[in-house]
Amino acid sequence: MNAGFSADPHALEAGSSRLAQHAEQYRAVPRQLATLGLGESWGADGLIAPFALAVAQCVQAGVRALSVHGAVLDDTGRGLGDTAATLRDADATARGAVPGHGAAT
Repeated sequence: MNAGFSADPHALEAGSSRLAQHAEQYRAVPRQLATLGLGESWGADGLIAPFALAVAQCVQAGVRALSVHGAVLDDTGRGLGDTAATLRDADATARGAVPGHGAAT
């Protein structure tokens, strides 16, 4: 009986590749911001110092969030790749267990 559930290893691998690309884009943002000097102190004093500190802290929090999101995307992409490999192995084992489909009888 088929309940309509299927998993396509090719689609999982494609998704894994797309997530890896997105993860790299997320990881690139902190590097780009670092080259711009954002998130660092502006060296201001006086009235603007609290504002400058708040902006720097917001940028740093955003950078941390992007780094975490990049790591999650990377882990998820690796999981999809691992799932695709497991499905392929399971399919090969199942084919080998059916007489006439590669199993030694």
